[in-house]
Amino acid sequence: MSTAPLAQTQLLAASRWSWLEIVSWLAAFALPWLWPGHALIINEMAIAALFAVSLDLVLGYAGIVTLGHAAFLGLGSYAAALFAKHLHPDPLLGLMVGTCAGALLGALCSVTILRGSDLTRLMVTLGVTLLLYELANKLDGLTGGSDGLQGVFMGPLLGRFDFDLYGQTAASYSLTVLLMLFTLARRWVHSPWGATLMAVRDNPLRACAIGISVQARLSTVYTLAAALASTTARRRVGRRRGVRFDGHRLVLVVDRLPGRLAGGLPHHP
Repeated sequence: MSTAPLAQTQLLAASRWSWLEIVSWLAAFALPWLWPGHALIINEMAIAALFAVSLDLVLGYAGIVTLGHAAFLGLGSYAAALFAKHLHPDPLLGLMVGTCAGALLGALCSVTILRGSDLTRLMVTLGVTLLLYELANKLDGLTGGSDGLQGVFMGPLLGRFDFDLYGQTAASYSLTVLLMLFTLARRWVHSPWGATLMAVRDNPLRACAIGISVQARLSTVYTLAAALASTTARRRVGRRRGVRFDGHRLVLVVDRLPGRLAGGLPHHP
């Protein structure tokens, strides 16, 4: 068997779902309705899980050490909330707006992680986050400043399902988005593109020598991860009907890092 078909077979085998994964997802979707009193906690768990997926793309599969990932969550929150408050309250439209805003910021910030060592990337990404944090504080007429953006109303999901205080709709919505984007991220990392991404992570010089565009891979995965993090932000707005000023603070990334490291960097997106 030649090398190319063997590699393709291994990638396909890794991307297949096991019965345990399928049962786990079915159980997750059943939990908000079996234990409605814990639906809000389940919603927060789904949000944290998607944020971990987006962080894993840059940290685990691309090897980009960053402390600025929460900036995309913050921008997505404000973009979606402002869109819902001033233009249209539809949750799915807001989801697209927040995701596009985060992807745009990720594309702009990706130039800051293309050069330098891991320490340089840590300092630069942290600096970008702190700058955006202070910008949100100063633009209080737009963002609400330290009080946060209030008075955001979210319309019913698909025109039928309201976001209530019990969180069952929010939990089901978050789990659905998580499953869709988790499946998409899983396909990415188990595709030939994902294999080249891990080659860049393991040895950038060797990857460049065999014809892989290192800077293009890093820029692309950083933009995609930013979009996923911004999608996380949109679902937080849908439940809270507002944006807290501390929504994109550094603690959001620091809290996720131990779990991400404990789970193993290069596996399980």
